[in-house]
Amino acid sequence: MRILMILLFACGLYGAYQWWQDRSPPGTAAFDTAGFVAVEMPGGVARNTVLVLAPPNCPSEQAQRTEALVRELTRAGIPIKRDSGFDFDIANPTAEQIERIDRTVAVFKRGAPAVFVNGLGMSNPTVEQTIAAYRGSGGRR
Repeated sequence: MRILMILLFACGLYGAYQWWQDRSPPGTAAFDTAGFVAVEMPGGVARNTVLVLAPPNCPSEQAQRTEALVRELTRAGIPIKRDSGFDFDIANPTAEQIERIDRTVAVFKRGAPAVFVNGLGMSNPTVEQTIAAYRGSGGRR
């Protein structure tokens, strides 16, 4: 009887291992393509406003790219909100919202500047990519 229990336990462990190997991590498919991906917009960002997340007052190369991006978007007349962090205003998130939140966090972790516009997000986009996402997602300028 004891051998049968050990055998069943081993089979259960093997089955769990196989199942775990076959599943893909959350948000993996979202980054298989280049460009903006669907994300959950952080709280406090108005529609048709580009949120640019980067560390404040930083002399790094990422900060210089952020400054250049903000300067060009401002020159193009696109409304911008700069910040160094974000939060979500969601009380009881659905599974879909949780998946989009995970993608938002993944975009943020990929490096500065993290750019979010009308439900789309990308890490370190070019000015052209950001303007195209803004105009393609409802922004008109």
